[in-house]
Amino acid sequence: MKICCSNKYGTWRDAKTGKGFFAQRLIKALIASGVDVIEDRNAKVDIDLQFGKYTYEPKSAKSVIRMGPPHIGKTHYAGNKRKREALKRADAIIYQSKFGRMMCDKFLGEFKGGLSSVIFNGAPSNCEDAGRVMNNAPVFIASTRDWTGQKRLNSILKAFCLADIPDSGMLVLGDCEKVIKKPKIYYLGLKTQDVIANLLRDANIMVSIVWLDCMPNSVCEALCAGCKVITTSTSGTPEIAPDLVLQEKPWDFKPCDNDSPPKVDLNALAELMRKSLTMPKPYFGHVDIDFIAKQYIDFFGEVLDGRS
Repeated sequence: MKICCSNKYGTWRDAKTGKGFFAQRLIKALIASGVDVIEDRNAKVDIDLQFGKYTYEPKSAKSVIRMGPPHIGKTHYAGNKRKREALKRADAIIYQSKFGRMMCDKFLGEFKGGLSSVIFNGAPSNCEDAGRVMNNAPVFIASTRDWTGQKRLNSILKAFCLADIPDSGMLVLGDCEKVIKKPKIYYLGLKTQDVIANLLRDANIMVSIVWLDCMPNSVCEALCAGCKVITTSTSGTPEIAPDLVLQEKPWDFKPCDNDSPPKVDLNALAELMRKSLTMPKPYFGHVDIDFIAKQYIDFFGEVLDGRS
């Protein structure tokens, strides 16, 4: 099987976004499984896998789009023009979660052009004990590149303070101001992927209550590092991390500003933090990148078998 990879930021090797990091991991796993992956868009291939280059039309391949989340604000119709046109041209669509599919169905329209599937994002297995001192105490971690409103850092930290767990610490990764200054909260800023991988192995619990996120890559990384995950019901994350879910009022799938999320029940979130201490480590095989690559390969086979 030969596939070409497309990405709106250029080649998948150069992308430094969450989408790009996932593409790099996936393609490395595809190659390890014997798939011939190229970047020449003029070459004859079996599958053109698009991560976001929605205007590109392959000449000789079946077009498979790994669909990202749609625009959901008041200008969503104009903002989603490219994605709607891509749906009409594609031979197959891969959604990142059932929640993500529902978002796309609502704001783009249902895909009726061919096969579609839900395949989660994934990350490499990273569960070996890092052997650091922090493993002996409850270490929470909250990680993203940019702390926008929908990621609700302030609520995470307020709930952590409210939980008041002895000997615990909270690591905050990403670009943000020190919104709460407490001795047990450590703002580490932007880190390389290697450093993040080690910190996830050191941590015990990831807190990700991003409002309306179809599938955070950081949660996949945390699961594959052996972290328990606290998440919110208003996202696709409970599909991969169902054990510690903050129950919130369901979203009505109407246009909104997702950087203006509803208020968090801080007591409920603090209680989940306490509960997480006695929960076992979660299963992560469903987001291991090798398993995800196999799902992609199987889906590509289905798309090719559908050729007339």
